[in-house]
Amino acid sequence: MHLASNWRAWLVLVLTLSPPAGAEIYRWTDENGRLHFTEQLSKVPARYREEAKREAASSSDTPLVHSYSGSTEGSPAARSPRRSARGEIRIPFARVGSLMQVEATVNDVIRVPFLIDTGASGVSIPAAYADRLGIRIRPDMPYVEVHTAAGVVARAVVELDAVQVGGARVEHLTATVNPAMDIGLLGGEFFNNFVYSVDAAESIITLTRNDNLRGGLGAEEWRERFRTFTGPLERLEAYLRENPQLHDDERAVLAARQAELEAHLADLERDADRLGVPQIWRD
Repeated sequence: MHLASNWRAWLVLVLTLSPPAGAEIYRWTDENGRLHFTEQLSKVPARYREEAKREAASSSDTPLVHSYSGSTEGSPAARSPRRSARGEIRIPFARVGSLMQVEATVNDVIRVPFLIDTGASGVSIPAAYADRLGIRIRPDMPYVEVHTAAGVVARAVVELDAVQVGGARVEHLTATVNPAMDIGLLGGEFFNNFVYSVDAAESIITLTRNDNLRGGLGAEEWRERFRTFTGPLERLEAYLRENPQLHDDERAVLAARQAELEAHLADLERDADRLGVPQIWRD
């Protein structure tokens, strides 16, 4: 298990709270396209309240957490994920109202229930499952601000070795740890590695590996990440060359900054190597 590099803390993850099993769940999408959940109707903005009430009423008989082990034959949860001859990975999902739920194997160790939200940018795992993975939250971990139905909160950022749903596997992705959830959220950090489509009638999500992405990012996004460190590093090195008569104190400060930038760049290079990022995407 590795901590996420500091640069990963710049991720803006749009995550939501999930109520305990058996509670009424209200769902709405705001004007920015963010999906929210809450068990308190009063927390739903007035303009979305009627829609959220209708949604909750339509899904009130559906349990929040489904068990795949006891599924009846022919139900979506009972069918095995499979890969087609065209390289497509077909994954059955269970319905939670209008939401989709799957189980994923995390770090090749435990199975975690996740709600699928391709509109969210990140991945979130419940604190109880993080404990089972041996993840210990410490004050020196990177944190991000997360938008939830209860407001903006800070969540610890960790790096997961792998998340696998059926035959779809993504390695070295970041996630936040949420102590208020008993079910995870699987968003773009996972799904941006694929071209995907949803067959609502059959309760199947179809994934095809997107070869134009690495770690959910395209060529220009990777170049921009490298420029975040190479640009300042080049300017700093040029300044040191052009000013050989700097005072020792100033030179020490700049040397420390140079070492910090080089360490961040080395972390990014290691991440890129693990994800198979082409060299041309790093220039």
